[in-house]
Amino acid sequence: MIHPKVRDEVLPIIRAPYIFPSDILDTIKADTLAWENYKKLSEPYKRIRIAYIDAARKRPDEFKKRLTSFINKTRNGKLIAGFGGIDKYYG
Repeated sequence: MIHPKVRDEVLPIIRAPYIFPSDILDTIKADTLAWENYKKLSEPYKRIRIAYIDAARKRPDEFKKRLTSFINKTRNGKLIAGFGGIDKYYG
């Protein structure tokens, strides 16, 4: 559900393939159990969560906090709950 006023501007962004940052993936891969669980996650969940981590890149403490949290949750086989119902896009 995209508002008609922004639809034409937003669709190319949504349809563009997401390039997962290699440094984030390498950090997840360093934790064998987290990586095994990560590979089982849905593609939308991976994209949403990794983009959330990457968005904090200019704030190193927040970036590290988000990445560490994601790895810990993923290692334990848990999903991070979304805000505002975003988890409906995880499937």
